[in-house]
Order: sequence, then C-alpha cells, then structure tokens
Amino acid sequence: MGAPLFRADAAGDSVVLAFHAAPGGLLATWSASFPNVFQPVPANDLASDLTISADGSFFAVRSNNTTEIRGADLTRLGTSTSAEIEQIPQRIAVPGVTLYPSGALVYEPFLDGPAPAAPPAIGIHGGIAIRDLHTGEHRLRIYLPEPLAMPNTDIDGLQGSFLTTDENGQRLFAITTSGLTVIQLAIVPLGIGTLLPAAGAASGSTAITIRAKASFGGNPAIARRNKHAQAKFAYTAIGTES
Repeated sequence: MGAPLFRADAAGDSVVLAFHAAPGGLLATWSASFPNVFQPVPANDLASDLTISADGSFFAVRSNNTTEIRGADLTRLGTSTSAEIEQIPQRIAVPGVTLYPSGALVYEPFLDGPAPAAPPAIGIHGGIAIRDLHTGEHRLRIYLPEPLAMPNTDIDGLQGSFLTTDENGQRLFAITTSGLTVIQLAIVPLGIGTLLPAAGAASGSTAITIRAKASFGGNPAIARRNKHAQAKFAYTAIGTES
C-alpha cells in the first residue's frame, strides 16, 4: 500500500489514514471505541494532503486538485467551490490544509504561482483561504507578507506541512521563506461544525447541541420552522458551554 498519510484528533482516540499510492485510493479510520476494527475502503482519492478536526468529527483530504470534506464514517460531504479556486488563476495548493477544532472551517494554504525548485521564491505570493466546511463558500482570504516555503518537490503531506492553527483557530502559524510567520485574526469567521439532533419534533422545544466556532455572543435564540428550540452551544475551541 505504501506509506500512508496519517492524522489523529486531539484526544488521540480517532485516526484517519489515506493510502495515496494504493490502487483505488484507499481511506481508513480507526477509533478507540472499536480498537480491533480497521478496514481500508476504496475512495478513489489520490490523496496529497490530509487533516482531521480536533474533535474527530470531520476530516479533509486533498485529492485530484480539490479538497474533499468527509465525515468520521468516510462519507463525502463536500468539495471546494470552483468559483473560489478560479479567483486565483495560477493557484497552487500547499500541503498543510487544516480544520477548525469543531470542523466549522477549512484553512487552505496556497501560492499564486508555481513553486520554485529552491529558494528564493521570486514573483509569487503566499496566502491562506478560509472557507465554510459544509457549503464550501469562501469566508476569508489572507495574503502573507512573503511566499510559503514550499519547493516544487514538496507536493504532498509526506514531504512537509506549512500551516497549522492554535486551539481557537484564531492564531495561524505558517512556514514562509524567511521562517515562521504568525497571523492573528481579529475575528474568526462564523461557522457551525455540527448540530445534533439533525431533526426534531414538529411541536418544537427540541433540545439541540451546536458545536461551533468560538462564540456567537449573547444568548442567541434558535428556531426551526418558527418553533422554539432549546439550544446548548458547545464552543469546542475554548471548552465552555452556555
């Protein structure tokens, strides 16, 4: 099968693997809840990058020149929107795709031109695109003061990873041509990771749990078809509830 891409959630009890060199583009997951179950399945993914949310709810795999979002059960939930990609005609994906801790957002590093064979990188810029995990819609694009330090040989996550975030998804760490670049976002774009249960009684008053980015602020009201729902917000990035 060859060496797989391998990522684990923050607790270490959920693991995802992508066997990019294996026929059929195999994906596999492992869970501490079922430690003796491990069965790679064909996904037709020629994976070049892989990441998992801190809570293990979602993972993202860079495959066939797009970023796929999959659930913990390997179900494909979405891909990058073509409109976002086309806004940067010579966009080159850089290894280091990252998910917000609850899976609400996807952070994708990129170059706006071909990577050089060796430093210095001249005539290109580095950036980070942030988009909604569920819809694929563009939420924020950040251009860095210098290119990401990717040579043209680092084509996948086995060769390097050039971006990560802190536990709140607000401070970004990028490896650029002169070293480590730290970006502090003033505001993290609004996003929802998971909402449970997915359906409730028509009469309303269904208790739901929303795992989301940072905080919605205040005491937001939740309604479905004009019926009030009792909501508990689990802000996984900072570990509090309200």
